[in-house]
Amino acid sequence: MTRAVDQPPALSEERAAEDMLHAVRRADWRFLLPDPQLVDVAYVAPHDPELSAALQRVARSVALLDGHDDAPGGHDVVVATGASTGTAPALAALTRPGGWVYVETTGRATARWARALRREGLEEVDAIWLWPTAAAPREMVPLHDDAAVRHALGRRDPGARLRVRAWVARALLAARSLPLVVPAAAVVARRPLSGSGEAS
Repeated sequence: MTRAVDQPPALSEERAAEDMLHAVRRADWRFLLPDPQLVDVAYVAPHDPELSAALQRVARSVALLDGHDDAPGGHDVVVATGASTGTAPALAALTRPGGWVYVETTGRATARWARALRREGLEEVDAIWLWPTAAAPREMVPLHDDAAVRHALGRRDPGARLRVRAWVARALLAARSLPLVVPAAAVVARRPLSGSGEAS
């Protein structure tokens, strides 16, 4: 006959801490913002279940919206994953002055998202390479910063296959085409503190 053995309290606490860390890692992009403490968050559909769960753990409040809600604005951070650029007006409207929009997309779509958010008057628009994936990024590299991208490429495993990829990526960077091949990226933007902002 076998009997379950209770884990020592210290081991249980360590495992609980590891489980918590794994759960919240999906929202590590919050460290791209000036203040990574998430307060009032709106997450516009479609929703990634892992990100929804992570936001519930790290934010004070989370509103899961279907994109057609007539929801009031005033959120500190508005999140979209898998949405189209047509939702840019809704994302901007949901954001309080001084608040941030975070959009997960592909590198190819970052320029379209940047234009769409600027048209809504958002500022400090930046595109970020989420490597290797948005769900589990080990690096978050600003795509506009050539030195940061070169540094990130230089840290890759020097194996022959990856060396060729890094060489190709450097060539694309020099041609200003690297975002076209980046599979996972994000665009962040801030709503101005006052006024409607000017499109740029």
